[in-house]
Amino acid sequence: MAERSGVSGVSGGPALRLREAADTDAPALLRWRNDPDTRRWSRTTDPVALPEHRAWLSRVLASPDRLLLVAESAGTAGAELVEEPVGMVRFDDAGEGCWEVSIAVAPEHRGRGLAAPLLAEGERQLRHRHRPGTVVAVLAVVHRDNAASVALFEAAGYRPDGVADAAGDFLRFVRAQSIDGSER
Repeated sequence: MAERSGVSGVSGGPALRLREAADTDAPALLRWRNDPDTRRWSRTTDPVALPEHRAWLSRVLASPDRLLLVAESAGTAGAELVEEPVGMVRFDDAGEGCWEVSIAVAPEHRGRGLAAPLLAEGERQLRHRHRPGTVVAVLAVVHRDNAASVALFEAAGYRPDGVADAAGDFLRFVRAQSIDGSER
């Protein structure tokens, strides 16, 4: 069963709930992945076809070395409570206690302050998976011109590690935390 966890958005913003992704999230995840702004800042800029995406998602969901969470915003449609997917955060095991993070907010929900609480709750769920005393380093690889992502990770306590890709287009930001959430 998918773990659900609530987290409030920015002051006055929508409440977010994170849950583990499922096969049924494929259409939303693919739409976010193929969004032109998302592709512009990605290391892989080509659009992804649905069959390729479904195969990728199946591998991710089956892997203990990956955690893919979908954020939902609770709202109402008439008298009915509706949980709308608004973003995702993914962590891939990069080895030696380091996890690489990837985050996306649905295009129609950008600019609402959702990325910071999405990242914070995703990190909390990642830390929850590790035994006490384990240090988890989280790595973000960000396009140097993606000002919103650079600002997000810097505000969350990530620091540049001085390593860039060969072309210098992507920068690495790292944050190490102990399981209790204190920074190292």
